[in-house]
Order: sequence, then C-alpha cells, then structure tokens
Amino acid sequence: MDSFNIALNCGSFMLPWNALMLALGILVAVVVSEIIIKKSSLYKDLAFDACIVGIPCGIVGARLFSALSGKIAFSALFDLSKAGMNLPGALLFAGIGILIYIAVKKLDRGAALDALMPGALFGLAVGRWSDFFLCDGLGPVVGAGVPKFFPLVTFTHAYFSDHQTVAYAVFFLDFLICAALGVVALCLRRKKLIPGQAARTAMILYVLCEFVLEWLRDGQARQIVFGEMRFNQLVLIGMLIVLVILALVAKKRPAAEQAAETVEPDAVEPQETTEEPDEAPKQPEKETEEPEA
Repeated sequence: MDSFNIALNCGSFMLPWNALMLALGILVAVVVSEIIIKKSSLYKDLAFDACIVGIPCGIVGARLFSALSGKIAFSALFDLSKAGMNLPGALLFAGIGILIYIAVKKLDRGAALDALMPGALFGLAVGRWSDFFLCDGLGPVVGAGVPKFFPLVTFTHAYFSDHQTVAYAVFFLDFLICAALGVVALCLRRKKLIPGQAARTAMILYVLCEFVLEWLRDGQARQIVFGEMRFNQLVLIGMLIVLVILALVAKKRPAAEQAAETVEPDAVEPQETTEEPDEAPKQPEKETEEPEA
C-alpha cells in the first residue's frame, strides 16, 4: 500500500485514507438523513436500516459491474483486497436494495426517498475525496504554463513518487456537484411537490452530471466501449431512462387521482327519498248548523 494513503499504521493493521473518507461519507449520509427523519413522521430507524441494506448491496453492485467492465476478473469478484469499485454499479444496487426494503416495510416510498436523498448526496461528496488519496478520478494532464492551484489540479501519483505529473482533479468537480445537488434536494423537499419528486429530480441531475464528467476522466483508467462511449456511461444511460420513466408515471398518477375525485361526485346521482314530506296538520272541521225550520 502506498505510504501516502496510510492514515494509521499500527504494525500489521493499516487504515488507508481512502477507506476513512468512504466511512466518513457514510457517517455524513446517516447523520443528515437522521436529522431530516426526526423532523418528519417517517419510520425512525429508516436511516440506519437504509445504511445496513445499502452498503452490502452497493459493494456487490460495485464489484459485479467492475467485473462486467473487465476491470477485475470474475474469479476475484469477492476478493476485496484487489481494487475495483464501480460507482454507478454501487449506486444502482444500493438503490434497488433500499427500494425493496421500503416495499417490505410498507413505507411511503416517495417520502422516504426524499428524506434519504440529501444525506446520500452529501455522503457522496465527502466520499469523492477518497480518489484524492488513490490518485484516481483525474482528468487530462495540465500543460506547461497553465496555472496550477489545488484542489483544481493535483498530482497523478503519490506525493512521495518520483513520477509526479499534474492533472485536473475531476473528483473535486464531482465533490462540488454532489454538495450542490444535496442542497437542491433539501430545497426541493421543502416545496409542496409530489412525494419522491425531489429525490428523482436530484438523482436525474446527478446522473447527467456524472455522464459529462466521465468524458473528463482519464481515458486510460476507464473502459471504453462503442467508440468513445464508456461502460460507466452506458450504465448511467440505463439509470437515466429508469428515472425518467418513474418520474412520468408518478406525474400521471396524481392527475388520474384528481380526475377521479372530480368525476366521482357528479357520477353519483342523489338518491330519491321515498319518505313523503310531513303533511300539515289538518284543521278541525267546523260543524255547520242546519237552520231550524
């Protein structure tokens, strides 16, 4: 392990900085989601349960998609000592696992996703700094004469390496985008939107931004398929299609429900009452006296 990536060294136990940043990102996601959930009427253990379900599902998805892209062999799928974590695959499988959990617990899916999305985005923002210690998530090499300011640019190798070159830090742009979208998700959640619309909007924006950033990342470290299209971009396109379909379905559902509510009162005809109105009390008849002969 590179000495630059070691945060704690206790003999045989070494804690890498990238793992520490990922753990910190998970902690941020749980804390932010817990704060939001406490202010709502949602299931109080939703944040912790989503973390317990999402982490293993995300690891499986990250390793599986790394194997599908050819970054690791299928024989090393469960060998976590070998590098290979595909972020889109991790997000896809973590999302599927959390959706299944919400369905099993019979929770309000839209409200639950709206509560979890801001924390997830803030956690992603923190976790992107793991690429800094791995010298990953970088863009093209910075040419001579171009101003070099950290964190917009960083070294392509560890600081203790003799083969240092300076490249654009795409992971820092990713960090800014995730943090900004976290704020957007919080603001949208406060508006009177359809449940789940805030989470879907933030996720669609995130997928679009990731699709563009994928072109800026180092091409040698990315699996290129179909000409200039990369494997991660194909996964992101699939995620975008699913999100758009869900958004359209959710948008039509309230309209259909509203139409049903407006038609229902007119469709039901008032029932005729069989009871006759109370008759007015009869006046006593006056006896007419016959005239005497």
